[in-house]
Amino acid sequence: MPEEALKTADSAASAQQESESWQVSGQQSDEQTQSDQQPTQPLKLSADSSGVYLTLQAAEITLPAVARFLFANGVRKYNEKAVEEIVRNRIHTPQRIAERNAANEKDAVISTQLAKDNLSVTLAIDPPFFEKPWPTKKDIKAALDFKNVVFGIDEDAIDEVLKLKLAGDSVVVARGLPPVNGEHAKIELLVDPDKPPEVDEEADVVDHRSRSSFVLVSKGDKVAVKTPATPGTSGKSIIGVEIPPVPGKDVPFPIGSGLELSEDGLTLIASIDGRLSKKDNKLVVLPELDVHGDVDFGVGNIDFQGTVKIRGSVREGFVVIASGDVEIYEVVEGARVESKGNIIVRGGVRGTGKALITANGSIKMGFVDQASIRSRGSISVKNAILHSDVMAEENVVVSGGQRSQIAGGKIQAGRAVMCQTLGSEMGTKTEVVVGLPPEQAERRKELQNLIAENRAELVKADSNIEYLKKLDEAGKLDDDKRILMAKLTQAKFKIQAAMGPMKAELNDIDDRLDLAKASGVVKVKGVCYPGVSINIRGVNYVVREPFKYAAFVFEDGDVKVRSYDF
Repeated sequence: MPEEALKTADSAASAQQESESWQVSGQQSDEQTQSDQQPTQPLKLSADSSGVYLTLQAAEITLPAVARFLFANGVRKYNEKAVEEIVRNRIHTPQRIAERNAANEKDAVISTQLAKDNLSVTLAIDPPFFEKPWPTKKDIKAALDFKNVVFGIDEDAIDEVLKLKLAGDSVVVARGLPPVNGEHAKIELLVDPDKPPEVDEEADVVDHRSRSSFVLVSKGDKVAVKTPATPGTSGKSIIGVEIPPVPGKDVPFPIGSGLELSEDGLTLIASIDGRLSKKDNKLVVLPELDVHGDVDFGVGNIDFQGTVKIRGSVREGFVVIASGDVEIYEVVEGARVESKGNIIVRGGVRGTGKALITANGSIKMGFVDQASIRSRGSISVKNAILHSDVMAEENVVVSGGQRSQIAGGKIQAGRAVMCQTLGSEMGTKTEVVVGLPPEQAERRKELQNLIAENRAELVKADSNIEYLKKLDEAGKLDDDKRILMAKLTQAKFKIQAAMGPMKAELNDIDDRLDLAKASGVVKVKGVCYPGVSINIRGVNYVVREPFKYAAFVFEDGDVKVRSYDF
């Protein structure tokens, strides 16, 4: 066969798996020389001055397997037809497949390829002619050093390449340390304005009125917290260059009115009491709670630190409590409404004997029917107060309606009661009390007694302390008496501390009493019917005949009837 048929086998760069442990002439491994039990290898190469010889030692083998074997042993040019003949005819004697040519009998070539990001390098060995030596670890290190690879070298991977004589494979033999990019800042809502607190459905008794559709916060409450962005960790390339990380991005708090940041900027805190809500993609705390409808099971009870505006009604059994003013556009049924400010009920109160309305300020209503009303200011009603228990520290005024009537129940005022009609033609029992309310009179007496008792205890403590001090000055105070003197002194301070609030409350009652004494009056612009009982400054007067345009006043220790203009 002519030598011109010699074939270039370089294209078989990926073929070596079946040749990794094959016997090569003159290059037996240590394990093979130590044992005669190793199986016969399927192919064998040999060479002399006349050429390169291939010996088939297996019964069956394929041409691709032979090609891989020859490539793994550095035989790059060979007679393809001669090899085909050996395989096809299963020739088991040495057959010449290539001439000896120094140009074809190359040394091993080590190729290294750095990744674009310089975070890894791959090694591929173009194998040497089978009689020539494989590269050493020192050779591979030198190839890496030539490419300035100084970091992350994988010694085990290099050893594996040399041990298995991996020909043509690209093996990663060095890895850099990639940077760890920073984490972006994260904001966690501790209170979500879109998720009102839930009612415990597993409780023994579930009050669905306590279910609120609003998220309420108090000043100082933590609303959200931020986990700050991290800078990340630097990496290192295989050529020893530091790789900076991409730092995480900050995320600003969605802060609106009614909120403030903590000193470290990582906590969002309510700066006022109010309702937590969202406005223009920001969190806000609103000092006013605006209910666009009724207070019912869809809204739940309200306990709000601020002003409350209800554009519907307050249904029976529900509670509205506010630190600010309360305005109700329609009616209050058998419900409870409390305010530390003023209360306005545009419609009125239809209480069915269950409603309770209390305010530290004034109260204004359209009408009142079968309800309890309490005000530390004045109470103003447009149409009527019917069968109700009403108390105001200042005035009760029913005016502006067609009849503006007070009929049934009990009306108490610190200064004056004024209306168009008082009582009814049916003689409905109606009680009016002007001046210091009986409850306040009882409290005044109670406070006076408590203050007197505390003063007596204070005198007794002072006397005993003075006696013990004299013993101490004379050097006759033993340890027991010294302890007693300390206890008496402590008790004295407690009595003095308790008396302060009592005196302040008593002074407040006395001031209101003085005001009531100067201005106690009941004025009826229309008709006052029989059956009405009027009490002014503790003196009672029962109306036994109709009076028109009348004023009931206190004169000379008695209640007298005068003209409305009096």
